[in-house]
Amino acid sequence: MSVAGGSEVSRKPKVLVANFDSTAGFYDTMNTNVVKFVSLLKKDTDSQICYYQAGVGTYFAPGVVSPMFTWLAKILDEAFAWYLDAHVMEGYKFLMDNYRPGDKICLFGFSRGAYTARALAGMLNKVGLLPKSDVQQICFAYDAYKQTGVQADALAAGFKQTFSRDVKIEFVGVWDTVQSIGVLLSRSLPFTDSNTLIKTFRHALALDEHRTRFQPDLYHRPQTDAPDPEYIKVSRLSEVVAILEDNVSDEIGSLRNKLLQAAKCAKKFAGKPKLQGLKRGFAKTILRQRSKIEIVAENPGETTVVKDQTSVEVHDIPDIKPTPPSDVMEVWFPGCHSDVGGGNVENSVKVSLAQVTLRWMVEQVILSNCGIVFDEEALERVGMPLSSFPISKPPPATEDPAGKLQPMTDNPSLNAAPVDVVLPFAEAPLPTPPGPPNDPPTTPSLPNPQTCDALAPLFDQLQLQKAWWLLEILPLPFAWQDAHGRWHKRWRFHLGKGRAIPYQHPKFHSSVKERMDYTPLSYKPRATYRHDQVVFV
Repeated sequence: MSVAGGSEVSRKPKVLVANFDSTAGFYDTMNTNVVKFVSLLKKDTDSQICYYQAGVGTYFAPGVVSPMFTWLAKILDEAFAWYLDAHVMEGYKFLMDNYRPGDKICLFGFSRGAYTARALAGMLNKVGLLPKSDVQQICFAYDAYKQTGVQADALAAGFKQTFSRDVKIEFVGVWDTVQSIGVLLSRSLPFTDSNTLIKTFRHALALDEHRTRFQPDLYHRPQTDAPDPEYIKVSRLSEVVAILEDNVSDEIGSLRNKLLQAAKCAKKFAGKPKLQGLKRGFAKTILRQRSKIEIVAENPGETTVVKDQTSVEVHDIPDIKPTPPSDVMEVWFPGCHSDVGGGNVENSVKVSLAQVTLRWMVEQVILSNCGIVFDEEALERVGMPLSSFPISKPPPATEDPAGKLQPMTDNPSLNAAPVDVVLPFAEAPLPTPPGPPNDPPTTPSLPNPQTCDALAPLFDQLQLQKAWWLLEILPLPFAWQDAHGRWHKRWRFHLGKGRAIPYQHPKFHSSVKERMDYTPLSYKPRATYRHDQVVFV
């Protein structure tokens, strides 16, 4: 084996952390939570590689075009998401250049950057990850990703099988993803609402944002009248058959009626998951074996088989392993868009609503055991010592066959070298034994920093920047999803209405209650929701 090959085999798996900033986000005197999150990460190429993408990139080299054209390109990017494709492909290229088998992928973003992160995850789902040497294929991969429809899904599946490799996404953390990634014109990409490739998904949402072009892009929920990216409905099986007839031998065409009859029979299984006639590439789900076609059901372990006759039977497939569901949590926080994602106060300001969501995201990353390593000194500088996070002590070490003690944990942060972030259990002070009831406290009580952040000023852009009202008084299309998963769309004057929380039992962060309980603020969340169903977390 060559020296290069040996080094590749012995290479330690890394964590690839890609961070995408908001529309006008970049390192400045008023940084967003994306920049602040990057500042907390360990910049050690032996354990993880960090990537940051500013939100104002126009992808022109300095001096190539005039400053006037660069300024115009920036305005077009902000208004119409002009360079969304370039933002996604640049993130994809970062993963191509650095990913090796065994590495973990984690994506973060705010506002449009949150949408970019979710779109990148969708691209990895649909077309996989190209090898480092196939840079010229990125544009073709992106074209295959953004096209929708049965035939487009089939072509994307073929592209993925031919050129790419499957990868998993360990963690996606986003702050207030909005539906309108361009201020004036909205665009959408596949697999941004849901993605089974993601192991852990965390979303911080703004309770008080009420601009019309800042409606939240929530994680997908089952719908009754809209297609789900996880399966193709029974009614579309005829389209699958049409593609088969065009691309396979004429013998398959004779099975059209049998497939359609099988689809009708499948409707009788009302209590079972819907059929996957096509799931991101029918080559893997519609299998022709001699004189029968198998349609793999959504429910692992069952297959509906259409034989030469028109009968349909269901039998077990013991070797199919179910894909574990994504761990999804969307939590609502007090404040408007930039109160949740940051970027509305000077970096020198230590108390702000954005600190609440930043701390929450760091906490969720640690609890997920996704492998991200934080810089302990950086956490101390922003008032978030690792010892302040609610992490339980790992189990006692056990002895392996070689006689050495090994910790019973797979958390990389716990197994890291001394220079990395470790849980300072030995350094944590022991609780002081309670004294007599009349003893004065040994130390003066200090205000909880998290409570101070929860009571920080709220920045409402409709009050601070009156120009936003121009969009509020214009009739614009508006879509929303009700509690039953049905989508509705109409044109209306928005007039600064609050966000509607469509699902039952929404999760509110405890900072919402702290702010509501503080009488001088008279705080009431602007969003519309069922007050008796709120769950505080």
